[in-house]
Amino acid sequence: MRRLVPTITTFAAVTGVVAFTVVAGAPVGNAAARASSAYAVSADGQVPIAKTPYVESLDGKRRTSSALELPKNPLLSVRAGTVTAGNDAASVELFDVVVGPDILDQVKLPPDLKKSCANLPATGADQLPIPNLPLPSLGIPLPDLKTVDLPVKNLPDLCKLLLTPPSSLLGIESLSVWCSGDQGGVDIGALTLLGQRVAVPTVKQSATIPAAPLATITVNQQTKHADGAFTITGLTINLGGAQTIRLASATCSKPAAKPTPKPTHPTTHPVPAPEQPAPAAPTPTPVKTHHPVTG
Repeated sequence: MRRLVPTITTFAAVTGVVAFTVVAGAPVGNAAARASSAYAVSADGQVPIAKTPYVESLDGKRRTSSALELPKNPLLSVRAGTVTAGNDAASVELFDVVVGPDILDQVKLPPDLKKSCANLPATGADQLPIPNLPLPSLGIPLPDLKTVDLPVKNLPDLCKLLLTPPSSLLGIESLSVWCSGDQGGVDIGALTLLGQRVAVPTVKQSATIPAAPLATITVNQQTKHADGAFTITGLTINLGGAQTIRLASATCSKPAAKPTPKPTHPTTHPVPAPEQPAPAAPTPTPVKTHHPVTG
């Protein structure tokens, strides 16, 4: 994977492209019992990706998977990931996540724009306006874009962005999520947007970067469910309303109680009464008689 190379685009320019929010979700009415679970990646939209890898613990025993095999797609790549779920606890670790790899490599400069870029004056070029030209399809689900939608503030910025494009729309060095009971946390490594390093705001307070056409990013989205379960998702990325990507999601829920076995009653057989001994014969009573005398 090619390293993410910063460009000269400024932080202010990047903030014109991406909305970055930190939110705590409201409780969701869902009375269905659920198990502790975790997944690394999922996506909905024109490029669907099932929860991969995914584990759940129905009995409270610890389950772990690192089988991160994404289908071939132009949207997302991840170098490695591990998910774990157990008794009222879950966690996810991801490394080297790239959204929209080589997204601007396929943009060919129109001849007039290419000529303008080649003839930029040495000074004063930062006052030149950005031309409003349509961009070709970038290979991932995004709204129709024009050059004015890119994170640039003037013509020199536009020329450098298109002539030396960054390696991705969004790059994440590492992403870790954990939950235990009804609490959890998120740890995000270096994050770059179109090649520009962006400092991740604190996850303890809400923070927003103004919304714009390319993407909206939500970090540390938390939901408490009606059945007592708790879900925390590290990053949710919405690409222009056409595609949603969720990275590193953990759900904590106490395992379902095991059914109590019904007591079994042993089969009883009536015990015969002990045989009574026969009554003793009465003692004979002597009878006095007279016998005749002989002799």
